[in-house]
Amino acid sequence: MSRGSFALGGALAICFAVLPRLRRAKFFYAAMTALAAPGFAQTAAGLCPVDGSRRGTVVSVNERLELTLADGLRLKIAAVDPPRPTPGNSELDILARDRLAQWLVGQDIAFRPLELGVDRWGRTPAFVFAPLREAAKVPEQPSLPVGEALLDAGLARYESGPAARACKAPLLAAEAAARAAGLGLWADPYYAVIAAADRPSFAEKVGTAVIVEGRITAIADRRPRIMLYFGPRQGWDFSVTIFQRQNAFDGAYATLAALSGRMVRVRGLLDTRFGPQIEISDPDEIEVIEHQRDAEAAPPSPPAPR
Repeated sequence: MSRGSFALGGALAICFAVLPRLRRAKFFYAAMTALAAPGFAQTAAGLCPVDGSRRGTVVSVNERLELTLADGLRLKIAAVDPPRPTPGNSELDILARDRLAQWLVGQDIAFRPLELGVDRWGRTPAFVFAPLREAAKVPEQPSLPVGEALLDAGLARYESGPAARACKAPLLAAEAAARAAGLGLWADPYYAVIAAADRPSFAEKVGTAVIVEGRITAIADRRPRIMLYFGPRQGWDFSVTIFQRQNAFDGAYATLAALSGRMVRVRGLLDTRFGPQIEISDPDEIEVIEHQRDAEAAPPSPPAPR
């Protein structure tokens, strides 16, 4: 396998095994630019951390991009959705694992746990920080946010949810840059963002995590659910379901009503039992996108009434 060198700010470099079709890129350039800028990590009212409160040494990385430390603690990198094998690349997860392991195994890292205990899989969700390998022994070298670096290289997708919210802006920016450049998993057609009207693409991805882009055409109060529709044919066109607590319902509904007619991007597990739909837990998981041109897809006609 070929090897590529990814420059950081034109000075420090880190060598990883290159994924198939992965072009040479300035791997951490965006992350370093942000890191050096005044006010970096003040995202979300200063809640996005820039360093860790605990330290450990990485001894292994698995295909889920989870880190096992020397003391046995297993870390789940916050806001990172690791790649899975696809029909076109059955080793996509292994290649991503190997690249991350080459960087981190044997390294001392810093991490900031997001919860007091472990999750139901025995992992500790955390923001993780590590220096470049060549700079690990150089005093006062900045540590980089590992999750953001993975997204910037196309080695993972952004995972929405409460754990990710504090750093949502830089994480989404890193993912968007990799997607625009066709890096890593974004070079695989299986990971393409799905247009809300593209029913054939939904059919082959049932039960998997997908990203869908489209224009909200209607919003409906179906307490305790809020429904977002992306076409006039309920049960046929794509929709999003948001379950809300009663005391938060009115505020969430008002927030979402303002998105009617806007182009948005949503992500989550695809369910097609009642038409293609995604269920999310919070309006904040909806990403409003700037361009107003609808994603191109020619939807097939619905079945004729019997």
